[in-house]
Amino acid sequence: MSALDYSNDPKRGPHPLIVRKDAPYNAEPDITDLVKNYITPEEYFFCRNHGPLPDITESKHLIEIQGIGIENPTHISLKDIKENYEKSSVMMVMQCAGNRRDGLHKVKHTKGVIWGPGALGNAVYSGCRLRDVLATVGVTTKIKNLSKLHVAFESVEQCEEDKCYGSSIPLSKALDEFGDVLLAYEMNYSTLTRDHGFPIRVVVPGYIGGRSVKYLKSITIQDYESMSYYQRRDYKILPENVLDEDSANNYWCKVPSIGEYNVQSYVCNPADGMHEAAIANQKVQGYALSGGGRSIQRVDVSGDDGKTWTTAQLYQPAAEGDNCRVWGWCLWTATIPTKRNVRIVSRAVDSSGNVQQEYPVWNYRGVMNNSWRTVDPHTIEMSNI
Repeated sequence: MSALDYSNDPKRGPHPLIVRKDAPYNAEPDITDLVKNYITPEEYFFCRNHGPLPDITESKHLIEIQGIGIENPTHISLKDIKENYEKSSVMMVMQCAGNRRDGLHKVKHTKGVIWGPGALGNAVYSGCRLRDVLATVGVTTKIKNLSKLHVAFESVEQCEEDKCYGSSIPLSKALDEFGDVLLAYEMNYSTLTRDHGFPIRVVVPGYIGGRSVKYLKSITIQDYESMSYYQRRDYKILPENVLDEDSANNYWCKVPSIGEYNVQSYVCNPADGMHEAAIANQKVQGYALSGGGRSIQRVDVSGDDGKTWTTAQLYQPAAEGDNCRVWGWCLWTATIPTKRNVRIVSRAVDSSGNVQQEYPVWNYRGVMNNSWRTVDPHTIEMSNI
């Protein structure tokens, strides 16, 4: 593995993010800051990087498009994208699959950046629809064997594994009229910054953030998933008997890659979900979300470890009107009685009836933790984990 040079990363002064790793730079906001805004300002938006940040000149950057159904590989510039394709915007939660890994790490050792509950944010991304770009090179829903094809994305970003970052999604998602997959060049109506993928990134609503490839270099239509390390050997829920890399090697090719994220909620204020004294009317705030375009139907909040529940008030503008899919999150508030040194917990139910689970499903990569709370392994029965 060659040494990576981080000397050209942006110079970062004092900021409100909690740094989880310096190189590559990974940081998340304090969760009380996270729920102050429905649209997450960049200053409170988590940063997930796998290597040094590319320093790309927009006017010189080209994206190669190739593969099945494309007669001749072609290159497209940012100028082409901005001038020749209709601009579209989508509000969506970008959530790392490792969000809340710290809870699983308290159960048993996990591999990865030890994220707290702030590795997500709700933003408006703007750019062109990927399906529009693919249509101009002949790739439409009429393509043969659509259900078996994938669209792979490769990044300029060089990673710790000495490879470029890459990932893929089903082609059917990319071509879905309601899939809202974008080639985005703006975030919250401003030009993308280097931390968030300048000059252009893929945005895949309802999927884990790892599929929304930054610093996009190429798009390939193929009949297999991306061969990238991050598609084949990462972001998978491995069986609980997998405890290290040696045992993981027996399962990487057997376990499916994660696409949509699961139903999720978390108590953000009070930050530790706990009070030293009993309070009759404690105001509680948090977030909730679900993947696949599913809205949040209900959030229940408990101040007595799940014995009794109060239904929270939901703030979910993304679900208003005639939307057939909801990519944005839900912020919620509740006023509940709390007990001394008893953690406040929440559970969400989405529009498909999926219910957030009480206990975590531990896995070696520490992904997709959507349990009610951070778990102390000394105080719960672990047999069902």
